[in-house]
Amino acid sequence: MTANEHELDQTILNAVNAGLILLDRNKRIARWNGWMQAASGYSQQQVQGKMLSEVFPAANLGRLLTAVTAALTANAATILTHALNSAILPLRTRSDRTLLHDVTVMPVGDEQITGCLVSITDVTMVTKRERFLRDRQNARYDAVVASAPDVIITVDEGGLIQFANPAAVTQFGFGKSELMGIDAAQLFETKGDWNAAWSDAIHKSAPVQLRTLVGRRKNGDLTHLEASASSWKTGSRVFATIILRDVNERRAIDSALRNSEAQARDAAAALSELNRTLEQRVKAGTAQLLEAEEALRQSQKMEAIGQLTGGIAHDFNNLLQGITGSLDLVKKRATQGRFSEIERFITGAMASANRAASLTHRLLAFSRRQPLAPRPVEVNPLLASMEDLLRRTLGEQIALEFVTAGGLWLTRCDANQLENAVLNLAINARDAMPEGGRLTIETANTHLDSAYTSRQRDIEPGQYVCISVTDTGSGMSADTISKAFEPFFTTKPLGRGTGLGLSMIYGFAKQSGGNAKIYSELGKGTSVKLYLPRHRGELETEDFNPALEDSQIAHANETVLVVEDEFVVRDLIVEVLQELAYRTLEAEDGPAALKVLQSSQRIDLVITDIGLPLLNGRQVIEAARQSRPDLRVLFMTGYAENAAIAEGFLEPGMSMITKPFAMEALATKIRQMLESDPTPKPPDGRVKPRADAPD
Repeated sequence: MTANEHELDQTILNAVNAGLILLDRNKRIARWNGWMQAASGYSQQQVQGKMLSEVFPAANLGRLLTAVTAALTANAATILTHALNSAILPLRTRSDRTLLHDVTVMPVGDEQITGCLVSITDVTMVTKRERFLRDRQNARYDAVVASAPDVIITVDEGGLIQFANPAAVTQFGFGKSELMGIDAAQLFETKGDWNAAWSDAIHKSAPVQLRTLVGRRKNGDLTHLEASASSWKTGSRVFATIILRDVNERRAIDSALRNSEAQARDAAAALSELNRTLEQRVKAGTAQLLEAEEALRQSQKMEAIGQLTGGIAHDFNNLLQGITGSLDLVKKRATQGRFSEIERFITGAMASANRAASLTHRLLAFSRRQPLAPRPVEVNPLLASMEDLLRRTLGEQIALEFVTAGGLWLTRCDANQLENAVLNLAINARDAMPEGGRLTIETANTHLDSAYTSRQRDIEPGQYVCISVTDTGSGMSADTISKAFEPFFTTKPLGRGTGLGLSMIYGFAKQSGGNAKIYSELGKGTSVKLYLPRHRGELETEDFNPALEDSQIAHANETVLVVEDEFVVRDLIVEVLQELAYRTLEAEDGPAALKVLQSSQRIDLVITDIGLPLLNGRQVIEAARQSRPDLRVLFMTGYAENAAIAEGFLEPGMSMITKPFAMEALATKIRQMLESDPTPKPPDGRVKPRADAPD
């Protein structure tokens, strides 16, 4: 071979993106390409004529040399993979890290073997990518198992638990450390069925079909579980993974369905009877449906305005509790002839009644029984009908002026919500003019062009009816204007505004297809403009409270903690409890209540308002139950009872009573809770210390 041919061959070898080593029949290096020089640090001249063991004296070349011998003597090709031969040659990457590689050894020569070619392929990046994907897949599997609602446990060939997911801890009531390593049969009432399930999976190497098992929780309760199992191996060990699905609810439903068959037959008979008088009942049902629809419309209206009046209604229920509770005790004292104690209850009732009267006037604006549905509206007559209400609302210090446009277009909206919007704006204007002023309500036809609507959100160019409410009050800053339509934002003092009025007005305008805009300057007044789209259609035509009974008297020094921030309500409840021979403790807010609950005093029952300052009632009880897990709790609330319960508010040992309530109802509720609680407690009402707690 000429020098030029030799140089050309070497150039070709160097162009290959893999390591190439050409060995002669004596296993000595004849060629060595540039890739090998970069990976090993040895040049062609340094390794020429040497054995591989001389170039790499520290490497374990046993498998490689065996493959070379097979190629030279038996004309056999061999592949040595990194997966099975992790370190064949000590090669390095360009970043001086270990180079992972596969090796292929093949004979060279057509009729006669003249040597062998050793080819080295870099698998570093491929191996790292596979490892990354495998680790990510394992992480996903672990996350799925941890979040699975079904119980997943793994047992070994002896039936001992080697793994349990969080659902297993929840289902059986044991801690994870308690489950690990125990015989899983201890968790089951039907031990034979359990042993058959996991044993079949391990020894028959086939998935076990669904079968129902009966487990026993740590507290002794039975639980019904549907089991499926499969086996897997790692090395020489065999394991079974069992998935257990909770079927208690399904069994309860099946049982209820079976028990309802008789009721279904009775219902069928009743239906047959109904069919005989169908026409009469349809008429009656239609009338009831119309009445229900009217009630539903009113309910929807009250739900819509509930966002604004919720806080006021809550305070109003507190005031009603002060009134009704005081009157209950006045009646009780009068019957007993204890007239000297009556005056303070009458004073408390009158104070609550006066405060309730002022709240009532604010609520009357939202109490009209009108359907919450959009319809064509003549704005001018609607505003004229509100004049008397507005003048009474504004008072004598504020002059009211109407400037209504002739030929005003119709608009389509909810007339009642429009009235509420104008009334809210008038009230805001009144509060902005404490020294008096002028309020002007104007109407006009207007056209909003694309130049205006392009700067607004969700409003189309076109013809609109504009209602402007303008005052000469204190005005707003630019920062206040930018936040005025945000829910709960208010500039009024604490307790005088919910921050929902302007946001509801803005929402009403948007839902009607229009817009609302505020123009104001500090010291010069405010103008709020409502833009409602023009409508081109036609105008459409248009308890008795029983006395406290001796049966509700306390037993054996029972102690009740009363937590209520409203003094009158708290005082009334304490008075009633003392009348019934209960020992009482009081707290006016959350932190004060928590301090009492964290003491060693006996407490059989806590009566607490939910809406407490600083810490609410639920937060207080959650903290208290850390040290008194069996604490019985009666929540009081001015909000709807069912709404709270629907959100999973109540736990075992808790109940709720809605304000205003009769003292008789409260006493009965207390007695029921104290007598029906099944949880055993020490005689002094305190929580028993743990058995392992230090003295």
